[in-house]
Amino acid sequence: MQTRLPDELLVVVRDEDVATQTFVARMQPPPFPVRIIMVHTAGLVAARNAGLDAVRSDIIAMIDDDTAPLPEWLDRICTHFETDSTVGAVGGRDRPAGPHAGAEVRQPTVGILQIHGRYIGNHHCGIGPPRPVDLLKGANMSYRAAAVASLRFDKRLLGRGAQPCEDLAFSLAVRGAGWKLIYDPEVVLDHYEGDREELRHYAGMMPIKDGDAFGEMTYNWVVAIWDHISVPRHVLHIIWQVLVGTRARFGLLQALRFLPALKGASWQRFWYTQKALFRAYVHLGLRRGTERKSV
Repeated sequence: MQTRLPDELLVVVRDEDVATQTFVARMQPPPFPVRIIMVHTAGLVAARNAGLDAVRSDIIAMIDDDTAPLPEWLDRICTHFETDSTVGAVGGRDRPAGPHAGAEVRQPTVGILQIHGRYIGNHHCGIGPPRPVDLLKGANMSYRAAAVASLRFDKRLLGRGAQPCEDLAFSLAVRGAGWKLIYDPEVVLDHYEGDREELRHYAGMMPIKDGDAFGEMTYNWVVAIWDHISVPRHVLHIIWQVLVGTRARFGLLQALRFLPALKGASWQRFWYTQKALFRAYVHLGLRRGTERKSV
């Protein structure tokens, strides 16, 4: 139970998820209203948008269904919003729990979008004082209702269950509207992360078992950052991603770096990366051209 109770709890549920609907209906009533929000479209983007459409509170705290907030979680969140009117969003640490629990390697750098478009997460292991960041993590993020009144999660993002980078895109939209995003490592919840409907392929040493899922992750990354970086940074991003890349999304140098260990799978990852990036660039370019014609 939280030391500060919410005004209400919204449980966003797919219409076909009878088990969750039954559980909520039968659970012991808490000392605050609970509303079930039905959503008919698959995916996390649709679920988050349904919740935003239905919410009535000044502060919107979002968590995933595999998390458990610590008792002071909500109180710490509200304190940030109450003490600084320029704060539009607050996020915290989603501490690995269950099978993923283990010795933590804490990191001081959290939630940064670098100049060439690479982003650094580390929200699960952040350390240090509360500070402004570029992006928050979807498992543990809260927003001021006034900051997101005209915003919704990006429906262009691909994915069959979760749409990777939906939190990145939304964070950048809020920051782009002039609001401050705060990461506080003491805003903690336990994250019992389970199997996902689609593979994420975050680690470069993992063989790619699902090319479509890997492509969706890479495509979404470009879509998420594209509207929030300048044209020179677009050019820098393309050059960097083709020539260098990350440990998950290979450019030429990363493919050569991992070639001794991965052999042909290294070039496979390079090919899947570049194909997904090209697809994103084409779609974004076509959309921009259509927007110019319609003006």
